[in-house]
Amino acid sequence: MELPKRLKGDEHTKSGEYPALRERVRSAATGLSIPAVVVYAFDNRTRLLPYFFSARRMAPAGPRAVGTALYDSGLMKTRIVLQQWNPNFKPSRAKIDGEPIEMLLVSSMQIHAERAYQLVADACTISPAHRPLILGGGPKSIYEPWDLFNIGGDPNVSADVVVTGEEFVLIQLVEVLLTYRATHGSMREAFLRARSDGALVNIPGLVYRQDDTLDAPLATTGIQQLVENLDEMPHPLIGYTLLERPHRGSSLRAKPLSASRVHRFTPIGSLSLSHGCKFNCDYCPIPAYNQRTFRHKSGERVVEEMRQLREQIGIKFFFGTDDNFFNDRSAAEGMLEAMSGAMIGGKPLRKMVRWGTEATEFDTWKNRDLLARARVSGLRALWLGIEDLTSTLIKKGQSVNKTTELFTLLNKTGICPMPMMMHHDGQPLYSRGSLYGLLNQVSFLRKAGAQSIQVTALTPAVGTRSYEANFENGLVFETVGKRPLGQYQFDGNHVVASESRHPWRMQVNVLLAYASYYNPVNFVRTLVRPTNTLYMAGLGDQVVGMIGLVPTAFDSARWAFRLWRGPITRSTQPSGPTAPMVNVSPTPEVEVETTPPTPYTPGMVKLVVG
Repeated sequence: MELPKRLKGDEHTKSGEYPALRERVRSAATGLSIPAVVVYAFDNRTRLLPYFFSARRMAPAGPRAVGTALYDSGLMKTRIVLQQWNPNFKPSRAKIDGEPIEMLLVSSMQIHAERAYQLVADACTISPAHRPLILGGGPKSIYEPWDLFNIGGDPNVSADVVVTGEEFVLIQLVEVLLTYRATHGSMREAFLRARSDGALVNIPGLVYRQDDTLDAPLATTGIQQLVENLDEMPHPLIGYTLLERPHRGSSLRAKPLSASRVHRFTPIGSLSLSHGCKFNCDYCPIPAYNQRTFRHKSGERVVEEMRQLREQIGIKFFFGTDDNFFNDRSAAEGMLEAMSGAMIGGKPLRKMVRWGTEATEFDTWKNRDLLARARVSGLRALWLGIEDLTSTLIKKGQSVNKTTELFTLLNKTGICPMPMMMHHDGQPLYSRGSLYGLLNQVSFLRKAGAQSIQVTALTPAVGTRSYEANFENGLVFETVGKRPLGQYQFDGNHVVASESRHPWRMQVNVLLAYASYYNPVNFVRTLVRPTNTLYMAGLGDQVVGMIGLVPTAFDSARWAFRLWRGPITRSTQPSGPTAPMVNVSPTPEVEVETTPPTPYTPGMVKLVVG
């Protein structure tokens, strides 16, 4: 579903509201022992290019932020479990300091949803008297919260409540539950009493069953309010100290991963620097999620986070989880200015850490005068959402000439350009005399100075305006070879929607595009005849890419064969609530007008990237 909109001007919390909430919850939690586990669901079948390496070497920011918020609010017995590190973890076996957990928080993307269902189902095997309060969160819960209730059609296998917002919503919920829990009882018992008393309706960003009857409607309290000043969020260092160490066991170890070993397992640190993007592409959920706003941290706060993480746990490389770093010039300039003049351990920050982030080509080009300062700040790589050089798919200010000039400037400055492309219906593998073909564009980008490449198939993504339209137009596959699609296949690596009668060709095209870039010939060419000073980065990416291409090739070949063999049936509508949804929020939501994107013209509704 696409998220509803708030009344314009009411998108954000008041300044200082979150810190005040945190202090109240800390006070209420004093002396209480509430073991809580935050689990990041992960389906290993998605560990393919372009995330083959980072999937296990970068602890994701979302679950860390949730665990950080709980601990920072006084719930000191909190552990963060990443399923890519702990694939056999079972909530039913989890204990912290010998106590069974009281809260289980499952964070999941759509592509990892099936693992999230398994976690909820395992927790529901615990007797009702000892079962933890089960909360759903993450993108899957935000856009399709109903899927966490009545899993598999069984009302006894269900989350208790789904948080469709950020940490502020969760801590508001915790505050209410602590007033009901007192010193005895459990958080789940407190939730049931609070729900019965109607005490949850004033917390925007929740979905829960109105009662425990089989046909109970789902209550929704509306869309969240966002914390505008990201400096108010707790320090990310906390989350890194709560990580469960990697192991194959089903229970928790006595202690979390020691601070001195964190950088061995997550050498790349993900940091939230800003949220939001000025573009309103109908295949992207980012603008709606951020309610068409832009939020960012101050440069001083960013420096402090990097300094603490470098000095205390040894992380040297950072990835900014920005939607579009150069979206707001003053915000970007403030961060770059602070980082450029900062010191860590008596040395310039750029000597101690390196970082990369995402941006659009349009905004990077517009702010190209800041690139020299960005290099001094330690910026070493910029992932650019180009999608399609010819602007046939979407027009975001990209062009062939602009790409050439920008990539040349980035390489000259010492910043690796990392283009991200989308393969879509109607785009051929190769085109004679033009750049429309996929291989043509990959070859052009390599020669223009790209230090890596990302190619995904355009895929329907929940939370976007065009998601339902893809189903209504009969583009989305329901079964392939008489087998239903798995949610993990909506990852951009599998063609799951197309108007073509031969979608297997599109799957093969993506594989060939990767193979045309990541191969021994290009490795040797870069080694023998480097074209710029960043050739060592290109060599490293070639090695990682060729390694990741092996499992990607096997997976793509299997899926292409199934698409070729068929038969393929198509779905006409996405999954929806199995029970009625009732808005119990006392504040009605109001539509906010937005500027529509440039329309897609080649005769089909755009698919969307998952």
